[in-house]
Order: sequence, then C-alpha cells, then structure tokens
Amino acid sequence: MQSDRDRRRYNVNINTWDSQNEVFSRAVDQKIREQNLWNSDLDGFYRSRGGDQFERSACNGNKKALFIGINYTGTQAELKGCINDVRNISELVCGRFGFQNCLYLTDEQQDPEKKPTYNNIIEAMKWLVQGAQPNDSLFFHYSGHGGTARDSHADEIDGFDETILPLDYAKNGQIIDDVIYENLVKPLPKGCRLTAIFDSCHSGTVLDLPYTYQCDGNVEVIENDMRKEIFKKAFGIVGSFIQGDQAAIASSLLGLFDGSISFNKPNTSNQATIEKRRHDADVIQFSGCRDNQTSADAKINNVSTGAMSYAFSTVLKQNQNISYTQLLTQIRQIMKQKNFKQIPQLSTSHPMNMNEQFIM
Repeated sequence: MQSDRDRRRYNVNINTWDSQNEVFSRAVDQKIREQNLWNSDLDGFYRSRGGDQFERSACNGNKKALFIGINYTGTQAELKGCINDVRNISELVCGRFGFQNCLYLTDEQQDPEKKPTYNNIIEAMKWLVQGAQPNDSLFFHYSGHGGTARDSHADEIDGFDETILPLDYAKNGQIIDDVIYENLVKPLPKGCRLTAIFDSCHSGTVLDLPYTYQCDGNVEVIENDMRKEIFKKAFGIVGSFIQGDQAAIASSLLGLFDGSISFNKPNTSNQATIEKRRHDADVIQFSGCRDNQTSADAKINNVSTGAMSYAFSTVLKQNQNISYTQLLTQIRQIMKQKNFKQIPQLSTSHPMNMNEQFIM
C-alpha cells in the first residue's frame, strides 16, 4: 500500500516534472538554434568547432565505386530488390558521373570472392579507399538488411551499434558501424570525397558522422555529439525525478543553459566518440531511414527495388543540376508520395552549405 506521505511526495514530483518539462524543451531548442551559425556565418561555425580542418573535394581526380546488393536468396530473410538496386544505381553512377573502376558484390555472383560475405565486404572496403588522394571521388552503395547490435564501446546514445548484414551473417555476424568507419572513412586523406548510400534498416548514423541535416522548409544542422550530451542531461533529469531529488533536477536543467554542455572542448566521457567522428575527408552519407526506422523492400512500377535507391536515382536522373537541399527534399517527397514511412537522412563529416550543387 502507498502511504499518504509517499502519495504526497509522488504528486509533488509529478507537478515538478510537468513544470520543468517545458523548461527542458526550451533548453533543447535553444541549444539546437545555437548550432545554426553555419547558415549565416559558415566560417565562424568552423572556427567555433576548432577541430574541423577538412577540405572539399573537387571530385575531378580518380573515381572508384563499390556496389553491394544482397537478396539473401533462399533464406528466411530473403529480399527481392537489392540486386536490382545495384544495377539501377551503378547505371546512374557510371553513366552520368563517369565512374569506371567499379567492384560489385552480389549474391548472384559465381566467383566466391565476389560474394558479399563478411570478409569480402571488408576487403572490398579496403580496396575502395586504397591509394585515395585529394580530389578523388569514391562511391559506396549498400542495399541489404540492416540491424542493430548492443554497443560495446559506450559511444551510442541508444546503447546500440547500427549494422549491415553480410550474406553469411548467421555464421560470421553483423558488420557494426565502428568497423565500417574504421575501414571506409578513417583511412581517407584530407580532400577526398566519399559518397555513401545505405539502403537498409536502422542506417541513419551507420557511418558515425557528426553532422545530420534536416530539410523541412528551413535547413538546420543538429550535431550528433550535441544530441548525445542533451540525451545524457535528459537521462540525468529523469533519474533525479524518479529519486525525488529536486536539487539535482534543477542542477541538470541549469546545465542546459549554463554552457556546461560543451562541444569545443568535449568532456572525457565522450572525447573518443567526438574525435572518432570528426574527419578531414569530404564524406557524405545518404541513408534510407533514421536509426529507429526500417527501410522498405518495395515493388515500384512492377519492379522490386529498395525505396531509398529508387528515390535517389530517380531524382538525379531527372535533375542535371541540383543542390543538396533539393536532393534530400525531393527524395523525401518521393517517399511520402509512395506512402513510405521512413525518413531518409543526410549526414556529413563536416559542416556544409546545403545550397551548394551536388557533385560526385
């Protein structure tokens, strides 16, 4: 039985939480607005970050591409459109953008070294980045299953790593985002472009890049490391609320206003994460959905296809000159028109002007 004293304490806590919840929401909005400096003062935003020394790629050097499509044929996890996605995207990339040095891993290949197994995918990633130079343009496309695995490095907000599933995942496991980053992003030199498309479930931050862009009329950038700190503060508030610690609640809320959430000088708890995510290369990732969403294996115009691959190729085939804002917005519009619930994401290794023309 709940005593009168406990009941009164519970009611006090509920009232306190209701009143502070609005304050917390305003604090989050304020912190997000602070990150919009790039929109009016991009150079100032770079300076405020301190560690961003990236160089844009002119994309006029060597071009290499890696395409991975896995239908998991004959298994309970079988998909229908992933190999079609590889054909569709490679036609666009090789035809319009001039990529000729290409590697294909699909489960219809007869050569065992071209099967999309765990080891072959890792070796193919190494092939893609090997010898990369400034102004080179690399392209990576993955269409297949995506998943999550419990985070063992304490660098994920939700406690899970995002993953891709190789053909032999049942035997050799999933490829987690940390491994993808180590092989696909970390080796890149300053000034080299990597454009990556992930048409898979839970793929929003699969490359562990620090900046994610939203297009909803206005364009805003929300730093993933800022989001991590806000979540940490939020969980601290919830914990204090449960324990009835009013002083701790006030202190946690104050931290959202007083500058103790610092992005220029990360604290020790997330120093490794932020340093890992920052990179001097020019990396851009389009993903089929947010981390907590699934991506559709669809049939459009009577052809099996991944929804993201279809939308990406459709927009670029219809537009010769298009900005990053327009590209992301039109991809999302196609998703909405086709009644898909997933929300495609655009993440980068650096702050960027979304009104610049998309190149590759």
